[in-house]
Amino acid sequence: MSDTDTGQENLGGSVPPDALGEITAAADGLLMPSESDYPFEPFRWPGPGPLTPEALVEFLELPPGTPVEVRELDAFFEPLTSVRDWQDADQRAAAARFALLRDLLHDLLADVMVYRAGSIQIPVVIAGRDPSGATVGLRTTVIET
Repeated sequence: MSDTDTGQENLGGSVPPDALGEITAAADGLLMPSESDYPFEPFRWPGPGPLTPEALVEFLELPPGTPVEVRELDAFFEPLTSVRDWQDADQRAAAARFALLRDLLHDLLADVMVYRAGSIQIPVVIAGRDPSGATVGLRTTVIET
């Protein structure tokens, strides 16, 4: 069967998955728990250059010099994936979904990091490189007063 018959283009190997689509689907319906719960939205770095804390501050239209905390993916997800005795069935199901999302991010993206910018109403960007080399991931907000 030729590549034309499969509807796929040969790009020198297998066609990379739609990483951002898969990640967005996995995050659908999940809310980032904080003082106000926010959904996860798809994120694609428009760049011309790499995603850096300084470039992210500019992209998010935050004041220059806004502090950006960079975290490892597992450290960010640890409190979201932990199952505790006091949790009800819905909370345990959410923890399992967060664990699946974390694992999917690890599987589909390289060099995944979590960026938290500012304080109180904190934009959070989870981003890494997809198989095509684009920087993609998820974005949400955390409220901490």
